[in-house]
Amino acid sequence: MSVNQIGGQARLTVQAGRIFGGVHHHVTAPPMPMPRQLPPPARHFTDREEDRRVLDDARAAGARLLVISGIGGVGKSVLAVQWLSETAYNDGQLHVDLSGPEGPLRSEAVLRRWLRAFGVDRPPAGLGELIGLWRSVTATRSVAVLIDGATDASQVRPLLPVGENCSTVVTSRNALRELALNGAVFHPLRPLSQEAAIQLLAGLAGQERIAAAPRHAARLADRCFRLPLPLVLVGARLASRPHHSLAAVAHSLAHRGLPDDTYREDPARMITNTALDGTYRELEEGTKRVYRWLGLLPTADVDPDLTAAVCELERARAEQELEILAEEQLLEPLPEHGGRVRYRINPAARDHARQLAMHHDLEQDRVLVLRRLCEWVLAISTQVQVRLTTAQATLRQSTMTEPTTTQAPFHDDADALAWLESYEDSLLEVLRAGEAASVDELVWQLVDAFWPLFLRRHPYELWAAAHEIGLAAARRVGNAAAARQMLLSGAIGLNAAGRAKDALRWYGEACDAARDAGDLRDEGQALLGLGSCHHDAGMPEQARPFLTRAIALWRSCGYPRGVALANIVLGEIDLADAPGRAVDVFAEARADLLEVDDPYDAARALVLQGHARARTGDVEGGIREMTTGLASLTDAGSTRWQARALELLGTAHQDKGDAATARDYYQQAEQLYAVMRPADAERVRALSAGL
Repeated sequence: MSVNQIGGQARLTVQAGRIFGGVHHHVTAPPMPMPRQLPPPARHFTDREEDRRVLDDARAAGARLLVISGIGGVGKSVLAVQWLSETAYNDGQLHVDLSGPEGPLRSEAVLRRWLRAFGVDRPPAGLGELIGLWRSVTATRSVAVLIDGATDASQVRPLLPVGENCSTVVTSRNALRELALNGAVFHPLRPLSQEAAIQLLAGLAGQERIAAAPRHAARLADRCFRLPLPLVLVGARLASRPHHSLAAVAHSLAHRGLPDDTYREDPARMITNTALDGTYRELEEGTKRVYRWLGLLPTADVDPDLTAAVCELERARAEQELEILAEEQLLEPLPEHGGRVRYRINPAARDHARQLAMHHDLEQDRVLVLRRLCEWVLAISTQVQVRLTTAQATLRQSTMTEPTTTQAPFHDDADALAWLESYEDSLLEVLRAGEAASVDELVWQLVDAFWPLFLRRHPYELWAAAHEIGLAAARRVGNAAAARQMLLSGAIGLNAAGRAKDALRWYGEACDAARDAGDLRDEGQALLGLGSCHHDAGMPEQARPFLTRAIALWRSCGYPRGVALANIVLGEIDLADAPGRAVDVFAEARADLLEVDDPYDAARALVLQGHARARTGDVEGGIREMTTGLASLTDAGSTRWQARALELLGTAHQDKGDAATARDYYQQAEQLYAVMRPADAERVRALSAGL
């Protein structure tokens, strides 16, 4: 544990070294609810009977992968949601928009999110392991998967479930014919018929109003090229403006002097922007500003609290503005979560709003929007950190003289972690927004405040990339202690992700910087990290000097917990050649950890102590100690260390000739490893099969 004074009253704490399973906040996870990630079906879904019949026939013929292609605004996603929602899938629904608000999402990020939805608390790091685990998880499940916004087949293939009762729908502007190798059935989606287009308008604006002006209704449908997206925008505009005539609205969609061929080069975007222009012009000035500023945000999901913060509004006013924008179909209401009202800004509207902001708002105002976003996200994420990782959560914003009064939008630990997870896909863009707003002190603090997400969920690419941004920000403002913080906490993620060389480099830089600053605790943390990296890489003798030096430093500055953690690694090194000495090292570490009230790490030490004792020949004594340690780890909810303890108990019973009990322990360990470390599950399965 490293504690540094930073920026006046700000204090900073980080857990460095290796990650041992559930480091270091332990709550038994509640049962995961069935994932229901599909957006709600469109309220005004119209027609598409023939398209649904084609999809039904394909499924009846055994197709499990369907690709719906078509131009923007033609209703691909709406059709997919409607069709998938009409069939029950026993194990849930999953959804991702690969386009993302700021660029394509990586397959690794999507698979981790989906695996967590099925209770895999700590998905592996590499794409290959993630794909293998995803296939194992879906092999016997019945799941509906919607993959929106794909641009090529390589994005889709890693995400495909393998279960016979799974259905996957991919939407794309491209045909993605390469997916024929995966058994895909392709369905190009066309604009609505004129009759269906008029029916959609009537559903929004009122049957009588449309029936009273059939010629103008037909003209309006044609002006929208019979595309559902612009038709919905126009219908919402008519519904909220009962005195507007269809003729006037149709006229407002005129091509502004451009020949028809010009519009038909990209009809969806052009007519959608024209419809959005018409809606925007009739908004009140305050609502216009909210719309523009929401378009500047690097996240498509918004709520009243966020909107109030970035737009400097009272919360009640922010609620009203969001309701107005939703009525205009510029925002899509999302299912409530934990009583929170949420919206998603339509991608076309988001691009439109951003362009308006670039044209109408001063640069200083746009920068302030981004700064207020960073301040708000930091205020909430700091509260999550305080709640979930108390030992690490002593950081306060150096730019504030008083604690934040921002009310946290969550009520329990699970909801708090879910709040951080909701920013997983947009965190890097939030950090880059902070860079653009020149608020580097906020940027590195944001990285630090998201520690519970890195610790609990292990999003390895995000972990590394965020710390690289945080490190650069800390260095730009000359905050040496913060830079060490970024190096140490970032190196933990790099080592856990298997990037040992990068982790060694970061630990080395942190060690040099801490030594120059005379910070013994940070230097010890870096040395522990260097030792752990070498031990993990199978170089125990190179690891030992780093660990013994860390112990000497920590003893000199009075940090017994650090001494104990380093001793655990030394004990693991001794296991190979001197198990008797390892017993004493683990016993000393356990006593020190109990003294500083760290029962979790003490339980780890006890399991390893029992394993070492069994290696000395006292198998029964070792089994007793491992069983006691396992009970504590089970209470703590540490999946990885439960699995390791079970495996070591299996080894001990195998050594005493009790094959049946050993097999039982191995099988229990395999079940736990299977949802976390597939390679370890396979290894333990082989041990069990060999009995």
